[in-house]
Amino acid sequence: MGTEQVEQRRRFEPGEVVISEVTKDDLQSLAEGYYESFPKGWFDSIEPAHLRPEDESIRAKRFAIRMTPWLSEPHTRWTKATLHPSSPEYDPSAPNRVIGHAGWLLPGRTAAETLNFWRKDASDDLGWCEKMGWTEKYEDELWSGTDVNKYQEQTFLPWDRVRAGYMNSTGHWFLAPLWVLPEHQRRGVASLLLRDGTERADQQDPVPPMYLEAMKDARPIYEHFGFQGVEGDGADFVMIRTPPANVKPLGQK
Repeated sequence: MGTEQVEQRRRFEPGEVVISEVTKDDLQSLAEGYYESFPKGWFDSIEPAHLRPEDESIRAKRFAIRMTPWLSEPHTRWTKATLHPSSPEYDPSAPNRVIGHAGWLLPGRTAAETLNFWRKDASDDLGWCEKMGWTEKYEDELWSGTDVNKYQEQTFLPWDRVRAGYMNSTGHWFLAPLWVLPEHQRRGVASLLLRDGTERADQQDPVPPMYLEAMKDARPIYEHFGFQGVEGDGADFVMIRTPPANVKPLGQK
């Protein structure tokens, strides 16, 4: 019986990849990166083809605008990975292209403020329309290419309920999300993005829990940084680092 061959890719050398904070100018590149990095079938379910604009650039632009208020939310950290000009793969025609991204909500947020920003109702709960000067009609246009019920009620809202069951009111780091462009996966970019967060969390006393949701094939990288699966709801996707006392990690007797 044959075995699946895993493509060997060159690991980036130290200094080739720069980790820095996301700015508003990066949001279009971030939106495009989301669509490139997450499974097409998953996006097709929450943004079905019959709802999407024919011009794909409009789809990414709407998503970029929806992300704008994320950057001004307190107690968050939005990081990007870009290539340094010294990298042999650096493209001077796209010097600021984002090749990886991690977004964290931090322990300083209240339980009510700690929700997945992909949810449409996050705008209501956090007052984004008022802060951004958006009308209800304009916001509806930004979401017009999505199946909001599938996007929110069937996906992110249930995940947030699972997280709330584990974390209760415990302040924690919440990773939502992390991605690396397909051509740069398995090259050390995800590790750089994760290390930026875990090292900062480890400087806090006491070290707070860190929570994320991960598909099965992505779990090994998170395990390397101390995240553990859990027993109970969401066992197939929940991972927690430094879990609260009420959480039983997988395999713990």
